[in-house]
Amino acid sequence: MVRTVLGKHKVITTIAVHDIENAVDFYTDILGMKVMGKNVGGVVLESGGGTIGLYESTTAGSSQATCAWWTVDDVEKTIKSLEECGIVFEINYDLPYAKREGHAYILGEGKKAAWFKDPDGNLLGIGNF
Repeated sequence: MVRTVLGKHKVITTIAVHDIENAVDFYTDILGMKVMGKNVGGVVLESGGGTIGLYESTTAGSSQATCAWWTVDDVEKTIKSLEECGIVFEINYDLPYAKREGHAYILGEGKKAAWFKDPDGNLLGIGNF
């Protein structure tokens, strides 16, 4: 088996958006991320040492998978904080391995997760694991 050196390098999540300025406003003003830099392709944001690259694309919001994930200490407290900013949580998932409790899903042994969307429909998640 051939192994590459990618495991030694930082990875960045990229998310397609329709309107870069609107997306930057959401990710900075609502989610509290900081702009690290801009380039011809988009904007790089930082959150807790991790990074997200935003770029404009007509395919924004077309994935049904979680695009980015934040690990948080207190899921319920984070849900409440985000709801105060107008975030609506996704609660219509049929997850055979999880039980819904309020806006969160219990994943076993005290582990919780919750999902919400950005203005372009990209699925984002929080969890305590």
